[in-house]
Amino acid sequence: MGAKAPPGFTAISDRIFIRNPDPNLTQGSEKSPVNQPTTIIVYGWGDGHPKHVVKYVDGYHKLFPTARILMVISSTLGAVYQSLEQRTTAMLPLVDTIFPNPDDDSERVILHMMSNTGGIYGAATLNAFQQRHGKDKALPHHLCICDSTPGSLNFSTEIGRWSRAVALGTAKWFPWPFIVTHKIWWAVLYTIHILEKVIGREHSGVYSARVFLDHSMATPKAPRAYMYSKADDLIGWKDVEAQAAIAKSRGYTTALQMFEDSPHVGHMRLHPEKYWKSIEGYWKTAIALEESEHAK
Repeated sequence: MGAKAPPGFTAISDRIFIRNPDPNLTQGSEKSPVNQPTTIIVYGWGDGHPKHVVKYVDGYHKLFPTARILMVISSTLGAVYQSLEQRTTAMLPLVDTIFPNPDDDSERVILHMMSNTGGIYGAATLNAFQQRHGKDKALPHHLCICDSTPGSLNFSTEIGRWSRAVALGTAKWFPWPFIVTHKIWWAVLYTIHILEKVIGREHSGVYSARVFLDHSMATPKAPRAYMYSKADDLIGWKDVEAQAAIAKSRGYTTALQMFEDSPHVGHMRLHPEKYWKSIEGYWKTAIALEESEHAK
């Protein structure tokens, strides 16, 4: 999978693009204010086109103009069939670009993951960081935004939603009706599930949920904000709340932002003011928590 770098971006791999801030904003006294993030990583939803994902980059740029912003274009099919090693290798260019020195504490990072596919590649980044810098190191970040993720991990109840998600991203490949594509992907995902059982490979979604609850990989110092909707037909709102409750029970600071009527990864499109105001508030909370921790 390869995508052309959008205007204003530089490609650091076939799926990862970086937008650096205006150099006039990052010189002298204006360089990286201590109350603003230095780096924001946006993991797009499965098969999200760069021209759509870039709208989230634009939103972040308006909030935090001195931050460099990376955009990761995610493949639903890749998230399903790739091995952990393959997903990790795909994220190494990001780690090498942003975190060449694991002990550099000057970075203030926001992870923004969209849908389960974005979360899967977010988890692969955590693993890539440890692969590059050692198992005793956790990727430093100050805030984690979970947009329309994570959902239920019960294969038997979720295969319909997961196969529909893949079908939505690939329907344009085929001439037949959508329902046929949906059924084909249902069969493919079921086959992959059986094969993973046979070879003992952990499902990518299960792995993602597990490592984001592991303090050695995902720091509990970073608050988590879950942005979700009752109208989402791919990720159940009760499942998001259940996953947030688990994270809270594991020592993570959590916040919930419910939207009543927005579709899957559609909250920003329908409610832009509420969406960005919430994220700005979550960042302020993250900074306040860090300052409180330092004051102890």
